[in-house]
Amino acid sequence: MSGKIQAIISVVCLTFCAVFTMSCGGSSKSTTTTGCTGGPYNVVGDWSINESGNAGSSSGVGVINSSGEAVFFQTSEPTPGDVLALPAITGTCSFSGTATAYGTPASGGGSASGTVQGTVSSDASISGTFSNGNTFSLGSISPLSGSVTAFSGNNYIGEIEGWTGDNIWLLTFAPTGSNASMNFSGSNTLCDINGTFTQEGGNASTLNVFDVSITYTTGIGCPVSGSGIGFESSSDYFNINGGAQGTYLYAAPSNNAFVLEIFKQTP
Repeated sequence: MSGKIQAIISVVCLTFCAVFTMSCGGSSKSTTTTGCTGGPYNVVGDWSINESGNAGSSSGVGVINSSGEAVFFQTSEPTPGDVLALPAITGTCSFSGTATAYGTPASGGGSASGTVQGTVSSDASISGTFSNGNTFSLGSISPLSGSVTAFSGNNYIGEIEGWTGDNIWLLTFAPTGSNASMNFSGSNTLCDINGTFTQEGGNASTLNVFDVSITYTTGIGCPVSGSGIGFESSSDYFNINGGAQGTYLYAAPSNNAFVLEIFKQTP
């Protein structure tokens, strides 16, 4: 495993990468499943993540959707935009499986995987342990002030945190389907982009969870297409828009670290 990958994942998942490095050398450490009670809990929604261990601590935000897909992106320095995809969290009182962390191009790229064991304590509290002993906790959050609404029209700007290529995407949105679902298209000087944000269940004012699919085409060296999760927030997590007030739309793929932040361009 390269030093760059180890550095990336040690920040995203703290010393989580250490167990990957050891397993490459022929040794590893496994977790033991423990009994739990309660549930099943309703875990579909928006969550914060905090991780701690020997390398320090890191934090981020993300979504658990109705199929249990749990994807988070780092908002703290020094590597904002790095992504952590946890094993499926469906609301049963315990879960286990493989977690994969992805580094942005700006932080060197690459990915690494390892095992995780977790416990769902309530609708708003989840915790777990990585196979090297580092821990994480998830807490339910409400990142958006007001109702979830579909973006519509042009003059939207998209940027990928940590992308090292042309990184200003001019986007046009159109509501589609039910509730706040929407599709979009756009381009920059090298690549075309199109995709969908499909809002899950409930109604547009309460469930801030989108299933996302994004495709990049045309140019050489475009970002990798993928699918994942999305949500709206009142926070400019990457300070791309100078922290201005407004509604921001985020897409975090589950197979790479190309987290897209979208906002309305102001005159």
